[in-house]
Amino acid sequence: MEGNFTLAKIRATVETGAMLLPGDQIDKTLEELRANLKRLGLAVLSIERTDVAKPQAEEALDAKDPWSYRGQARD
Repeated sequence: MEGNFTLAKIRATVETGAMLLPGDQIDKTLEELRANLKRLGLAVLSIERTDVAKPQAEEALDAKDPWSYRGQARD
């Protein structure tokens, strides 16, 4: 074999989008993700979950400023 070869490792961080899951399904989903990554030949160093807070309803901007609507001046 001819050519220039380099022994290398690649470390990547991945993240899913927010998923609405029943509480009893979270651990199963994490295990399925781990299994899918291993099937791709990837070593799983860690998997962790982050709970996403529900978004708060935005107050209309013009509620505080009667001269604007969503940051735009009114005519």
